[in-house]
Amino acid sequence: MASWQKTDFDSLKHCTSDLDQINDSDNNLYSTTESNLHTYKTPVKNQASQKSLKKLYDRVNQIQPEKLDEELRKRNLSTRGELGIRRCRLQHHLKLELMFECENPLNMIEQPFEYIAVLDFEATCEENAGKNYQNEIIEFPIVLIDVKQQAIVDKFHSYCQPAIKPILSKFCTQLTGIKQRQVDDAPLFFDVLHNVETWLYERNLLSSTKQHKLAFATDGPWDFRNFLQVQCRLSSIPYPSWAEQWIDIRKGFAEFYSVKRTGINKMLHKLGLDFDGRPHSGIDDAINIARITVELLKDGCVLSFNDGIHKSSSEHAANAEVNEKDLVVFED
Repeated sequence: MASWQKTDFDSLKHCTSDLDQINDSDNNLYSTTESNLHTYKTPVKNQASQKSLKKLYDRVNQIQPEKLDEELRKRNLSTRGELGIRRCRLQHHLKLELMFECENPLNMIEQPFEYIAVLDFEATCEENAGKNYQNEIIEFPIVLIDVKQQAIVDKFHSYCQPAIKPILSKFCTQLTGIKQRQVDDAPLFFDVLHNVETWLYERNLLSSTKQHKLAFATDGPWDFRNFLQVQCRLSSIPYPSWAEQWIDIRKGFAEFYSVKRTGINKMLHKLGLDFDGRPHSGIDDAINIARITVELLKDGCVLSFNDGIHKSSSEHAANAEVNEKDLVVFED
């Protein structure tokens, strides 16, 4: 593959000349954002300015889809997904080519974590339950991603027996596919959480000596901010420290690809992928969120903490009251 300077991508060539002409520090995009947010394996050679990047992105937006896919293939990038996603994919790659002046700029990215554990709870629910309904976690799945391999490497899965309302509603069983006997035969949440932490420790994922070994990831804030906080209160156990910060994949996806925040099915569709399994099955949802996460990694998205527990949400959980904006919406 040709380097950025030698590429035959004629419609983008002229952007490189802008670098030497623009020295305005107010327009220096790298110095104001990239250096603060991202860590790279080698020093950046070109501090791409905001003006030069805007021209670069504008030119990518003007090329025909066939030419776009040709340029993606040259760089061993995926040609799947909606047109806007493919344009964004090339824009990010060209930006890195410009910054590092090398043929494989994605290799220059230093991801913050070695592993990402994708989690997606399922909980008791009733149709039209109201804002003060207390959801109990009934499915606890984890899908583990090796960040360097950009692949799913392990899974944990357990059902949980609800204590307050042990009988699942018809709405809940139809939505999640979880059968009554599966929760009847399952351990209580206290024991499941113990099993989860044992599983994590056995894989050395909660090592106190390596702070950047593992990050949890979810689709949106609800799993930790709503479900886990309330469940810990109901089970009279401390909230786990490893769940105080997490990667919100829905938020990260929207920011990286410059799209509106949306659910799992629509994110997959934008990437040219189909949902694998049953929607609202905790383990299947987690697997599909993990697939989205892997695509983000392949496209060069730096996945770092972007959400966490705040004082207001802790007080909310302690009082078991739910604000209108915190209501969990059952969507894709």
